[in-house]
Formats: sequence, C-alpha cells, structure tokens
Amino acid sequence: MKTLASIDIGSNTVRLLILEAGANGDFREIDSARRITRLGEGMNQGKRLLPRRMNDTIEVLIQFRDICAKYGNIPVRAVATSAVREAENKEEFLEKVKEQAGFDIEVISWEEEARLTLEGVFWKIPHRNRNILTFDIGGGSTEFILSRGREIAGFVSTALGVVRLTEKFITRHPVVSGEYDRLTAHIQSELASVKARLSSFPPQMVIGTAGTVTTLAALEGHIYPYDPGKIHGTVLPFDRIQSIQDDLKAKSITERLLLKSLEPGREDLIIAGTAIVLETLKTFACSDLVVSEYSLREGIILKALR
Repeated sequence: MKTLASIDIGSNTVRLLILEAGANGDFREIDSARRITRLGEGMNQGKRLLPRRMNDTIEVLIQFRDICAKYGNIPVRAVATSAVREAENKEEFLEKVKEQAGFDIEVISWEEEARLTLEGVFWKIPHRNRNILTFDIGGGSTEFILSRGREIAGFVSTALGVVRLTEKFITRHPVVSGEYDRLTAHIQSELASVKARLSSFPPQMVIGTAGTVTTLAALEGHIYPYDPGKIHGTVLPFDRIQSIQDDLKAKSITERLLLKSLEPGREDLIIAGTAIVLETLKTFACSDLVVSEYSLREGIILKALR
C-alpha cells in the first residue's frame, strides 16, 4: 500500500485529499478536508494577496499538515492556482507557507490545472469517448475544457471567478435586478469568446466541478451533512438550477445562512457561481449539468501514482 496526499490551494477554498493506492491499481480515500479562506479576495482591485487572507490560508495549511502527519511521513504535493499565480506578492506567500507550514507550494499553469482537473473528473465519471465540456469554477477563474473522452480538443481559462465577480457586480442581498443583469451580460460576453475558441465540436455532455456545483447538488437534494457519495454524479436540469437561483437571489445573507445545505462562506458567492453555470448551459445549448465531486486534488494524486 502507498499513501499520498494532495493539497489544492484555490482562490476561495483550500482542499486536502489523502488516498491509499493498492497493488492492483485501486485507490481508496482515507481522509479529506476543505476550508474556505478566500485567498483571492481583493485580487479584482489589486494584484496582491491580502495579509489577513494569507494568514487564514496558512493556518489551514498547518491544520492539513497535522492531519497528514497522522498517516506517517507521506508524500504531499501542494499546488496553488489562480490567486497565487497572478499575485505580485506570491513569493512572500510561498516563503511564509514554507516557513510556517513546511510545504513547498507548486504554482501550476492554467494548462496543467486543466489537465489535472480532467484527470480527477474522469476518475469516477465514465466518459465513453463522448464529446464533453468540463468546467471548473474557482474563486479567481473558471477553466473550460473541451474533450472527446480524455483527449483534450481545447481549453480556455477565464477571469470568471466567483470572488472576483461578486466583488465587481454584486453588492446587495437580496440581489437587485440591475446588478444581476450586468453580471450576466459580462458572463455572456466572456462565454461567447470561450465558445468561439472551443468550437471543434458541440458537447454532448456538460460536467461541472468545484464548490458552486456541488453546493447546487446539495441544495437540490437537501443533503446535510455534506455527503460526497450523494453529490457525485448528480444530474441537475437547467430549470431546477434556475429555480434555485431565483430563490437564492430573493433571500438576504441571513436567510441564506439558514439553509443547512449551503456551506457557510458561500452565502454571497453562490449567486455569481450559479450565474456562470446557467450561462454556460445556455451558451453551449445543453439542458443538464452533471456534477463532479472530484477534480484537481484527485488529479494531482492520480497523475503522481500513474
């Protein structure tokens, strides 16, 4: 048996996964955790990571280090994405992480992020060589990957991150129509460019991953406490996603926090994230969203093992 861990440091959420690999090539999850730290907060106004958010993230990484230590001196691959990739003070953050948490963080490119995400998504979703659009909604960016099965036909990284969009467009809760209209117009404009670049063939299936889409599945199924097994593979029709969005838009922050299936820390960001989902389905003329619980952190380990 071989045990490995991965840490995905995103613009909104930090995720830990520990897998055990058997001699026959099977994998078993033995531990996982995730924490919302909003590392990418303020990146829309400036290109610097905020001290408070860096400290919050480092505290979580120390917690994750201690979780990993329970399983011995296991290999840990920690990667950072959009927020750290763009930050002018990324070296300061990386040095602090090394000094305080002991991790050497690898800042991966858009391209590597897309490839690893697809590796994780297809771990437990059969692809059967279908034409698939996969998108990964993050705090600072959203990546779109067009593939025929595992064969990538194209990928595009955009600045459609939920933290970035919320800071730019959504200031009031319940959401006012003018702000939401400006948000969706911006998303539509960005997606028109994405579609033009991913035009090799139309997708037969759309898969979404990361916190927005898993939260939508939890809300739809009234799943609490969070259960990855019940979330993964959920199929959400466009009309149901629209209905959830209409309900969320009409609620105040306090009212949203009463929804047990809505993870605290997403109560304001869920509006922008769901808008990305809805506009993506419209743009690519697909009526359903397939939800993947697995993405980058799984892809990191699977690539290392293979």
